[in-house]
Amino acid sequence: MKFFWKTARAIAILSIIVATLQPRIVSSEIAAKEQLKETALETAQEHYNNGFVKFQMGNYKEAIREFQAALTIDPNNEEIYKNLGRAKFKLGDYPGAIEEYTRAIEINNSNPRFYNYRGNAKTQLKDHRGAIADYSLAIKLQPDFALAYYNRANARKKLKDRRGAIEDYTLAIKFKPDYALALHNRGNTYYQQKEYLKAIADYTKAIEINPNFVGTYNNRGYSKFRLKDYTGAIADFKRAIAIFPSYAPAYTNLGIVLNKQGKTQEALDNFSKAIELNPKDAAAYFNRGVTLNKLGKKDPAIEDIKQAGKLAKQQGNLALQTEAEKIVSRLIRN
Repeated sequence: MKFFWKTARAIAILSIIVATLQPRIVSSEIAAKEQLKETALETAQEHYNNGFVKFQMGNYKEAIREFQAALTIDPNNEEIYKNLGRAKFKLGDYPGAIEEYTRAIEINNSNPRFYNYRGNAKTQLKDHRGAIADYSLAIKLQPDFALAYYNRANARKKLKDRRGAIEDYTLAIKFKPDYALALHNRGNTYYQQKEYLKAIADYTKAIEINPNFVGTYNNRGYSKFRLKDYTGAIADFKRAIAIFPSYAPAYTNLGIVLNKQGKTQEALDNFSKAIELNPKDAAAYFNRGVTLNKLGKKDPAIEDIKQAGKLAKQQGNLALQTEAEKIVSRLIRN
């Protein structure tokens, strides 16, 4: 009887010990699992960091490998998908980039930058309406997103919606007053609308923000040329050349204005300089050819204008190609 009691007591004590120890065993297993998870996430972070460094170095293929390795460990991380998309975008894989940005959006549909990135990839594929839809979603999520307004403006401009583009450039500038590129592009749009004074005003503001904005001096000079302000145009073209002596368009445009002033030889020198800097400058060949023809140098004029037409065709400039071919035909007949 005593033996049975002792045995039962021993069993009871043992049960209490087991019951007491059991939770500790479970906790230990959970802790081990958590530790493995943390270790895996640390490895994912390491791959992600390596990918980011490779991306910054311009090694996009290696960056993609690192980001993909990170995703095998942490498959629900929208930031990794975003940066994988950015790397594919840099390599020109725009459909692949769209796929990655879409995955990021599926995980987190409240980040406006994901839509902006996807819009950029759609723009590269000339899906301008799709791009506009994405930029609009980005703006809906972040109404002061200046870059999204700017990108939507560019897409609208591609669809010939210049007024819509101007509205978006204006909003981009409202939310980012020092947005020189938005001012520059709004100026370009005003120029296309033949609103030259408004274009000049925007170019001038852009130059105040960025005094070394070569293209803006060039475009302001051409707007002044359209208003017959030849002195102002020449000053802007020369300023562009002073900042960037290898900027061929400024030499071409300077030659055009000098021609208007009757300074033929100076004009020819500038056209030739433009061609030297950029042998594919169709406008420079065309204007040099026309100028040579005025001087009675028919044969070299025909050669230059032919070359202009050939380059214009390669570059998809139908208007210049047609004009060059028409002049060449007339010169040959005469």
